[in-house]
Amino acid sequence: MKKTMSINQSLRYFFFLVLAGCLFASCSKQDATYSSFLKNGEIVYNGKPDQLQVLSGNDRVQLQWYIVSDPKITKAKIFWNNPAQVDGKDPQPGERIGGRDSVEINIQRSSGTDSVKVLIDRLKEGIYTFDVFMYDNAGHSSVKSEVIGNVYGDTYQNSISNRPLNTAILDTTESKSDVYLEWFGVAQQAIKIDLKYTDVSGTSKTVYMQKVVNPSDPRSGMIWETTDTLWNYKEGELFTYRTAYLPEPNSIDTFYTDYVEVSNIGYFIPPPPPTASSNLALGTKVTASSSATQALTDGDRSNAAKWQPNSGERADLNVWFYVDLGESMDINKTQVYFTKDPGKITYYEILYTTEATIGSSTKWTRAFIKLESPDAEDI
Repeated sequence: MKKTMSINQSLRYFFFLVLAGCLFASCSKQDATYSSFLKNGEIVYNGKPDQLQVLSGNDRVQLQWYIVSDPKITKAKIFWNNPAQVDGKDPQPGERIGGRDSVEINIQRSSGTDSVKVLIDRLKEGIYTFDVFMYDNAGHSSVKSEVIGNVYGDTYQNSISNRPLNTAILDTTESKSDVYLEWFGVAQQAIKIDLKYTDVSGTSKTVYMQKVVNPSDPRSGMIWETTDTLWNYKEGELFTYRTAYLPEPNSIDTFYTDYVEVSNIGYFIPPPPPTASSNLALGTKVTASSSATQALTDGDRSNAAKWQPNSGERADLNVWFYVDLGESMDINKTQVYFTKDPGKITYYEILYTTEATIGSSTKWTRAFIKLESPDAEDI
């Protein structure tokens, strides 16, 4: 019997052949592409620099990174662009030519983590982008690692200034010879002051003044003190100082101002010593918790005139008085006289304020506190 094939069967075979042909053609094309891709061998990427950073400097930078793995690394290349030469300005000796530039370094790997540091000098002031690649002996490269850094120079140098000095006072009292310095503020990029002077023995001294931990709030970081002292200063001599700056906290170069000579040194004039009769509170205005009386400041220590708080105040421990001296004054001593039963007074304190008007919002500062009291107490 002759076998016949229907039209539908023929179409199915035809489509199968066409599809199979397409698959064969596709595979052949893909193999050709893959062969072309691997014509020069399999692509190998080496390890990248780890913790890559750039440290700013004076007409230079330092790039540094770590190599944690990949023992095949033998060298590194760094690429960057130099600024174009300014028209009409002659290039400086040794100045790099504008355009693409690079440096290559050899790397000797150890069995552990290696640190790499590279100095690139003769750079113009500005912002640079550095591309870093690492290679093995076969020429295989890592992927690009990019880092941006600043280069500082004359422009930054001309922008810094010496910390201004407010006063320099020489104190020669009580066989001393010390100079008290009072400073104005300074930029936060300033890191220290180098000061040179001659002491009483004729020896040249150099002191370095730096930031200190904020005593009022250690968590707020470092601050500049506003006062300093030059100990055993030789009277009649001058002193010089300069200020050092770091443009960035991790910069590799420090910039300095020129030394400034200080000659206008004043003399400390001590106040006259107080005498027994210098009673600053004598006759001054008195305000008290109750029964205010000028007997508190009349200078009379007899029992004829005195201040007697009422019993309610004594029971509530709310006994107080204050005197108004009229202006801010230096006080060496206060005297409080108790005319009756001083042993029963177990506590008192002395407060002061510089505010001109006294009210409920007045801020008082404690100067002294006493838990026991003799008949006449000197404070």
